Amino acid sequence: MYEQSGRLGEVGGPLGISPVTLRLFERWGLLADFEAMSSPTRFLEERNQVGRVELVIDFTALDAKHSEQGEFGYADLELPPRTVHRADLHRLMVGHVPSSRFRMNHRLESISERDKYVELRFSNGVATRAGLVIGADGIHSRIRRMFSTDKKRYCGSVIFRSVSPAASLVTLPNDRLRTWTSGGGSRSTILMPVRAGRQVSIDATLGVDEPPAQLWSAQANVEALARQFDDFDPVVPRVIRSSINKVFMHPVYDRDPIRVWTSPRIALVGDAAHPMTPFGGHGANQAVQDGAVLADQIFSVHPGAYPEALRRYQAIRTRETAAIQQASREAADRQTRVAVRLSDILLS
Repeated sequence: MYEQSGRLGEVGGPLGISPVTLRLFERWGLLADFEAMSSPTRFLEERNQVGRVELVIDFTALDAKHSEQGEFGYADLELPPRTVHRADLHRLMVGHVPSSRFRMNHRLESISERDKYVELRFSNGVATRAGLVIGADGIHSRIRRMFSTDKKRYCGSVIFRSVSPAASLVTLPNDRLRTWTSGGGSRSTILMPVRAGRQVSIDATLGVDEPPAQLWSAQANVEALARQFDDFDPVVPRVIRSSINKVFMHPVYDRDPIRVWTSPRIALVGDAAHPMTPFGGHGANQAVQDGAVLADQIFSVHPGAYPEALRRYQAIRTRETAAIQQASREAADRQTRVAVRLSDILLS
């Protein structure tokens, strides 16, 4: 595995993990360890700006065919969704792969496909060949350029992420997903339990004009961010001000769907194949499910039949991800009313 960063550290924010993905973890022998580091979130509680509860969704009672959450994998009578910090999930997965399989500090510069192999060249001067390449390099994927020249699309909002102690919730139990949304929809916050309930993760979303192109995971000013929510239910700015680490901003982007993301020796997975906005909690789940289907197809054939295995993978997953990708874009479009100038929030 080739990774451009120098180390796998405390990156990203919370992830909602659906029952479909949990069943895969169970199949792979990871579920017990995953449950120890994550939090069950049977309920989603939607509140208005001042804190009045307007809707409670019980994921275990959803109709799998007649609700969006159920249709997209969140309905399960026996196994509720769970939330986890991305860094914790990384550690769990990396712990099941021999360290000798990792190559850090390898930023891909070019890739070319031949009849019998794929050649990869990295910015550190290393070149290698492989019989099969899986591109899991995210929304900024260099490998995706083999299949499309499309540009990423800014969705009109920025998410500010951090983590606070569960005690900052004061009287609210840290046992469910909770959202607060302003009347106009331009400001919202979702709080999610992580690390077995010891901490609460914050995703605060603001409608923001097109950010400068070079900004990606820039640091935000905690106090300036909290002030944007001072007219909300007091728990929201309190949790933001209680952040135990830096607050980073993540402009929300997606890309238009593409119909082809495999070739005879290359396959894309996750956001490299079908970038989704984070609204709805689908991205990580679809990436894991991509990997499961791809592995099933690859290991069902001999190496000479990889092209057919990749075609089957693509046929299965393009069909399953298209509607989810569209739903996540529509959810982002509901967040696009401008609430603030970016310069008011960035750390100077």
